[in-house]
Amino acid sequence: MKLSVGNKVSIVDEQEHYTVKKINSDKVIVVDTYGFEHVYPKHKLLVVENNKNLYYETLINDSITCKDSSESKEKYKNILKKEVQVREIDLHIGHLIDNIKDIPPHKILQRQINQAVIEIEKARKDNLNKLILIHGKGKGILKKEIYELLKTIPKIEFLEADIVKYRFGAVEIRFKK
Repeated sequence: MKLSVGNKVSIVDEQEHYTVKKINSDKVIVVDTYGFEHVYPKHKLLVVENNKNLYYETLINDSITCKDSSESKEKYKNILKKEVQVREIDLHIGHLIDNIKDIPPHKILQRQINQAVIEIEKARKDNLNKLILIHGKGKGILKKEIYELLKTIPKIEFLEADIVKYRFGAVEIRFKK
């Protein structure tokens, strides 16, 4: 199936489905289920034909199409897309406690760091592949502290989360097995 406007697609290493809105030469504008637009390179898109037992085949135009499992499983067994389990946690203080009145800034920061540690431990225990910690942009204090914390944790990789989606306000943590 050729990539075209209106196709249902998913993104490599993501679980969410999108609808193609516009196709440029090497970029595609897609719309999520909430109506927000995102821009992705063509080679990261998976055209979804059928939602059950999906197998993948590379197309000439650098996108990937999903094939029903009734087709030759042998042909596709080496390129079966493994399911990526991702958890997204918002560390903005308003999401962690109800009332921040009369709480000094250093205690707010400590609460956010503690929550990050808890969520990383939970994600590791739940055998997740990825954890997204949303720290927000702000002055960058929480981001700096989160990155310092992550440097001390073994068996993880971390990088800036999807810039288009999070606008430099989140970190993606990948757990090594």
